[in-house]
Amino acid sequence: MPRTLFRLMVWTLVTAAGVQAQQPVYTLEVNVPWVSVDVTATDPSGRTITDLEAGDFEVFENGTRQQIHSFASVATPYNILLLFDRSGSTEHKWQFMLRAAAGFISNLRTQDRVAIDSFDFGFESVIHWTYKRDVSVAALSDVVRRGDIGGTAFYQALETAAHNEFKNISGRRAIVVLTDGRDTSLYNEIISRDRMPKASDDRRFQKVLKTVRSQHIPVYFIAINTDINLEPNTTGGDEYRNLQKIFPNSPIPDEFLKQVRERMEQLAGQSGGRILYPKSTDDIVPMYTQIGRELGTAYSLAYVSDNSKSDGSVRRIEVRANDATLHLSQSRTAYVAK
Repeated sequence: MPRTLFRLMVWTLVTAAGVQAQQPVYTLEVNVPWVSVDVTATDPSGRTITDLEAGDFEVFENGTRQQIHSFASVATPYNILLLFDRSGSTEHKWQFMLRAAAGFISNLRTQDRVAIDSFDFGFESVIHWTYKRDVSVAALSDVVRRGDIGGTAFYQALETAAHNEFKNISGRRAIVVLTDGRDTSLYNEIISRDRMPKASDDRRFQKVLKTVRSQHIPVYFIAINTDINLEPNTTGGDEYRNLQKIFPNSPIPDEFLKQVRERMEQLAGQSGGRILYPKSTDDIVPMYTQIGRELGTAYSLAYVSDNSKSDGSVRRIEVRANDATLHLSQSRTAYVAK
C-alpha cells in the first residue's frame, strides 16, 4: 500500500501559515439554530467552479430568501472523522473498508485533517487528528482488529464521536461512517416486544438524533446491507439472519432492515449530510472517493431561519447562484424544524 498523506478538515490550517492567512474564518456556534448546507458549483461544461464568494449565492427556505450568516470557501480546510463499524455483521466488508479508507485518505487535500475511530459493542479511537497521510494509513490495520464481542453499539458510537472527538475542533467538520446501521438495542427491543418499535419510541435513537442535530456536524453514511442493497452475510454475527430464525414467516426481519435504513436517513438528513448505498462491495471504494471529491469542492453556507417555530415541519432549502448558468448540487434540500 503506497504512503498516503491524510489530513483532516479544519478551518485553522496549522501546517501552512501562509495558506491559513488566505482562508476565510468559518465559525458555527453550536448553541444557535443554524441551518447548514454544502454546495458544489459547476459551469455548463461540467467544470467545477472553486472561486465563488458569499455574495455569489442566495439561500431560500420554503421560497423565502434567508440571510447567509456564515460562509466557507472551497479552500477552507475540513476536519473529517472516519468512523468504521467493525461488528460481526460487517466482517465480510472489512478488506474493502481498508482499501476505501486508504484511497480516501490519499486523495484528501493537504489542508484537511483526519481522525479514525471504530466500534462494535465498544468504541475505539484509532488515531487522533493528524495531517500525516502515512500515519493515518498505517493505523487502518487497527480498524479491523477484533474488539468486544456481544453486539453493536452504533447509536452510542455516533453520539460519542459527535460529542467527544470534536472537542476544541473549530471550523468545517464532517463524519463519514461505514455501517449497516444495526444497533443491538433495537434488535433486543424487537426480541423483548415481539414487534418492531417505532423510531419515535426508540429513546436511544432519539438521543443520537438530537445530538447530531445540535452539533451541526454533517454525517455521511455509506450504508451497507440495508433492505435496498442487501448482500447476505455468511460470516460473523448477523441480526437479520437471526431474526429470520426467531420470527419465521413474519415481516419483522424485513421491517427491521427497512427501519434501520430509514433511521440512518434521518440521521444524515438532520445533520446536513447524506447517505449512499453501495449496490455491491465493489462500490464501496468509489463511494468514498465520491464523498471526498464532494467535500473537497464544496462551499459551506449557514443561516438562521426567519421562521423560529420548532413545529416539526419540513422546510425546503434551495441555494441559487447569481450566475444562472451555473449548476449547483446541495448536500441536502430540506430539514425538519425541531
